[in-house]
Amino acid sequence: MTFQGPIPKAKKHGRVKPKYNPTPTAREKAFHQWAMQFPCACGCGQQSTVVHHPLTRHPEQRWRRDHEYVVPMNGFCHMDLHRAGHERDEPFTGLAVKAYELRWRAIDEGRL
Repeated sequence: MTFQGPIPKAKKHGRVKPKYNPTPTAREKAFHQWAMQFPCACGCGQQSTVVHHPLTRHPEQRWRRDHEYVVPMNGFCHMDLHRAGHERDEPFTGLAVKAYELRWRAIDEGRL
């Protein structure tokens, strides 16, 4: 077999939404900083130090780990959540609903 020239470019796939970026944009980072001013979403009342991406899907979510759908959490509570495996237990945590409400509050305040 002989080389017969360049490989043809792939056809455009017509992506409806932008490709996922695992690194938050500057706007999303600012939103995360704003979200961390609220107490931990688990209800412990501690100061938030990280944001958590709930795994429960919402129709407006762009990706599984959407940087606009987060809840503020204390680092210890966040690790406990992951260790206990309660991320998908929506009735137990209610974090997806809190993420949705926080996103809309940020939009109303012009932060997103």
